[in-house]
Amino acid sequence: MRGRTVKTVIFLLLLLIADILIVTNSSADISVNNFSENVITVSRFGGDYSNIQEAIDQAIEGSTIFIKTGIYTEIIDINKKLTIIGENKFSTIINPISQENKYAIRLVSPGIIIKNLSITNGASGLYTTGVRISAQKSKIYNCNIYDNPIGVAIFSNENIIDNCFFWNCKDEAIAMIGTKISKCDFNIVSNCTFFNNCDGIELQYSSNNTIDNCSIYNNSHSGIDAIVSSNNGNIIKNCEIYNNNVNGIYLSASSNNKIIECDFWNNDDGDVIITEDSSNNLVIDLEQKEIFSKYEKIDLNQKIETNQKFIIEENQKNNEVHSNKIFNNLFEMISNLLPILKTIFIR
Repeated sequence: MRGRTVKTVIFLLLLLIADILIVTNSSADISVNNFSENVITVSRFGGDYSNIQEAIDQAIEGSTIFIKTGIYTEIIDINKKLTIIGENKFSTIINPISQENKYAIRLVSPGIIIKNLSITNGASGLYTTGVRISAQKSKIYNCNIYDNPIGVAIFSNENIIDNCFFWNCKDEAIAMIGTKISKCDFNIVSNCTFFNNCDGIELQYSSNNTIDNCSIYNNSHSGIDAIVSSNNGNIIKNCEIYNNNVNGIYLSASSNNKIIECDFWNNDDGDVIITEDSSNNLVIDLEQKEIFSKYEKIDLNQKIETNQKFIIEENQKNNEVHSNKIFNNLFEMISNLLPILKTIFIR
C-alpha cells in the first residue's frame, strides 16, 4: 500500500512540473482569447474583480472569466453560458465550505465550460459535491477534483468531462443520476483518472453514456458501479480498471451495454459483474477468455495463466463475452455448469 501511495505522489508531482512548464512557455491570455473576445479577469491581487461570483453576475452571455492563481473560498453559481478558465489547475483552487450536502460550483445554464481548476469542498454530508451539473451540454476540462464526498454530480444530458483527475471522493468521483422520469443520458467521460475514491463512476437510471480511455484504480468500492436499474446502452471502452476493493464494473438490471477493449486486474470481487434481470450486454475484443457465474464456472477453451472473474447471475439473457484480456486476479473455483451460459459464444 505504501508503494502505491509513493507512486501516486510521484505521478502527481510529475504532472505538476509538466503543467508549470506548459504555463511558463505559453501565454495564458492567448489561450483565453481563443474562447471569447469578452475576457474578464479575477484576481486576489488586482484584475477586473477579486470575487468570482461578482464577475459571473456582471458578465454578459458568452464571456470568458479568467481566474488568476489563488485560493477562492466562495460558492459559485453559474447561471449563464460562460467559459471559466483557471490560470493553472494546480494553483487556481476553488475551496469553499458549503452548507451540508450542497455544492462548491453549480452549473444551471446550458453550454458552460470550466477549465484548469482544482475543485474541493470541505463541507460535511454524504452528498456534498464539488460540481453539480443541472443543465445540459456543460464541459469540464483539465481539472483536479478531490476531497469531496461526490466530485461531480450530473443530473442532465450531453455533458462532457475530459482529462480530469479525481481522488479522495468519499462516495463517488462522478455520479450520473437520473430517475424513472428524468434522464441522465448521452454524457461523455474521457481521458480521466480516478483513484482513492469510493466508486470511480456511479450510474443510476443513466443510459447511452460513454466512458472512454479512463484509468480507474485503488478505489475502496467499485471502478464503475451501475446500480438500481435501467442503466442501458452505455459504452465503456479503452479503460484500465484495476486494484479496486470490490468490483471492476458492476451492472445491475441493465441491458445493451458494451464493454470494449478494457483491461482488468486485481479487482477483489470480480472484474465484470452482471446481475439479475440484465440482458444483451457485450464484452468484446481482448485476448484471454473466462466467465464465472455466481454459482458456477465455465472455461471457454482458452489457456488461462492468470485469471479474471466475470460473474453473471441468474435471470439473464443473451449476455456475451468475446476475447477478453484479464490477468493477475485471484478467483475461487466454483463448480456445476449453469445452463444459461449456453447462450454465450466466442468469436
